[in-house]
Amino acid sequence: MELFKQHHLDGHSSCNLNIIFIFFFIMTKVLEFESKIEFVGDINSHKDCLMSQDQTQDKPDALWFNIDIPKGHELKAGDRVRIIVEKL
Repeated sequence: MELFKQHHLDGHSSCNLNIIFIFFFIMTKVLEFESKIEFVGDINSHKDCLMSQDQTQDKPDALWFNIDIPKGHELKAGDRVRIIVEKL
């Protein structure tokens, strides 16, 4: 924070820094849904894969997921998760 104050005192506008900071965090939500984890796959020593099976045969509008996640997550089959997709 001290660097920002000095930057401003030197005659530089802090406005440009704020615009960059705000722009970085603007995202557009594309999709959000909740689902049950049906299976946790062991990929390797660094990551697992969370999966919800494809049910499009029974429910054509069903959404499913297959997401790699770092080990140490403590998630298991039966846990509910929220999937959010945002565009930067």
